[in-house]
Amino acid sequence: MSHDDQALTISNPRLLAAVYFALLAVIATCVIDRILYFIGVQQFLPLFKAILLAVVVASCFGALFGEKIIYSKRPYRRKAFLWGFIMVIAALPVYDLGFLLLSDDRLGNSFQGGNPQQMVLIYLFVLIYSFIIAGLWLGIAAGFAAMYLRGHLVYDILHSKNQRRRKPVEKSLPKTKSGKPHHRIRTIH
Repeated sequence: MSHDDQALTISNPRLLAAVYFALLAVIATCVIDRILYFIGVQQFLPLFKAILLAVVVASCFGALFGEKIIYSKRPYRRKAFLWGFIMVIAALPVYDLGFLLLSDDRLGNSFQGGNPQQMVLIYLFVLIYSFIIAGLWLGIAAGFAAMYLRGHLVYDILHSKNQRRRKPVEKSLPKTKSGKPHHRIRTIH
């Protein structure tokens, strides 16, 4: 690994990517929930469960793909975008499985209480629709997020880590003709 690029020296890329994608998952889940609510789609999974599931899945897959994204060598834009896109495509089936296990409606009950053939059909149905509805644009968004992580956020973290904190400038008392500071302040009425 060449150390010409400062991003390749970051100490814990998996943790950084896990936290970054978990925070993005919270935002994306809230936005998707509001959009589906305004469209009039029935809520199959309560928002708290959806956020919890999204955070767990995004942080796990962020940790799995974090090293590949952050340690992408220059030119890194295409590679980081591709790893972010692949990460979402790989995470979507796991999210869908968790979605079916946590849902409280008839779909979840059919999945949990059905025979194996019915469970596979329901899972494939949900998986196909999740790829159609959210998979492509969510993958593209994650690709751009991975590019931002690799191209800007890593460098900002490294620069903030390496900057020395400046001490605040001490206010000095005004000096007299002899060069000694005044100890008393004269007030004129």
